[in-house]
Amino acid sequence: MLAVSVEGMSAASPTQLADEPVSKQLTDGHRREWEEYWAADSEEHDQNGPAEALRELLEDHRWLLPRGRCLVAGCGRGYDALYLAKRGHACVAVDFCDTAIAKAQKRQQWAETYARLIVPQGTLIVLLYPLIRRGQTPPYRVTMAECEVYLKRYFVLVRVDPNCRCTEGQEGNELMSVWKRL
Repeated sequence: MLAVSVEGMSAASPTQLADEPVSKQLTDGHRREWEEYWAADSEEHDQNGPAEALRELLEDHRWLLPRGRCLVAGCGRGYDALYLAKRGHACVAVDFCDTAIAKAQKRQQWAETYARLIVPQGTLIVLLYPLIRRGQTPPYRVTMAECEVYLKRYFVLVRVDPNCRCTEGQEGNELMSVWKRL
């Protein structure tokens, strides 16, 4: 669900967007099911990117979001919020599942850590792996779009090599990128 704040409606109060607060709409069982889903790192609902319907609306149909903050409710890993932020919108991503929120926050912490460690004009080399999910255990899939959203605040992308020499058996599953610290 996506809501955009407009005059008379505040995106700061996501629980008031529906007729009754979100907490009352969800049963304990439903909340528990989502916690189990995220804790198991399931991919049943994971598109590894923003919802295709959102992309279609904004890119293919060229629908313009009104000015204001975007609220992405039920954000999961935060792909829709990242997509909107990359398009220049201020976003608030919320989820009632603590495990989903923790997974999304880890990505931002990753970028902030590199920004603290690398001096201005310094270089960050990132080998993205795995691009394709294999198995049910870490390492977890990562995309170039995710890296761009999180790193662009601190770094500028200077090189991407999708055809880099890969570890044997990982062809098509690795991508090399080079970033310069702002």
